Amino acid sequence: MVSALVMAQNTPKTKTQIQAFSDSVCVSAGVPPGLIRDIGNNETGWRYIRDYSGGTANGDLQIVDNTYFYWYKKLKLSGGKTRENYLIVGIYYIKSLYKTHGSWQKARYAYARGHWKEPSKWSPLEKKFMGKINWPQYDNRTVSLKDSIPE
Repeated sequence: MVSALVMAQNTPKTKTQIQAFSDSVCVSAGVPPGLIRDIGNNETGWRYIRDYSGGTANGDLQIVDNTYFYWYKKLKLSGGKTRENYLIVGIYYIKSLYKTHGSWQKARYAYARGHWKEPSKWSPLEKKFMGKINWPQYDNRTVSLKDSIPE
């Protein structure tokens, strides 16, 4: 399934094209496309960028190198550090966090911070990035999660 998506990569460049690619990966993975759009808006405004702070995060969803290489290998991707591969990795990574934490809100927080922390303990920055998403539209609906993460 993932290999077919990699084969379909034609290096889309516009925001509309890359979001359409992201949406197709989300549908295939069982991740709400709107959530990934919200994360992309929050992380980079859907610009394929390198971490401004000098870190190793890259892509529209700001994936750090260790996470990228782990999931790149696990998903058997090819082609190296492409924009599309970063999206595939980010989508499957957040799906795995959802499976661990049981909610998209907790998965999103862990995606950004490495673990879940109760909202009463969030910093102002964490409140800001988490407050930009309407969580009930994702966590109060049934999402079919195909078990397509390789073991």
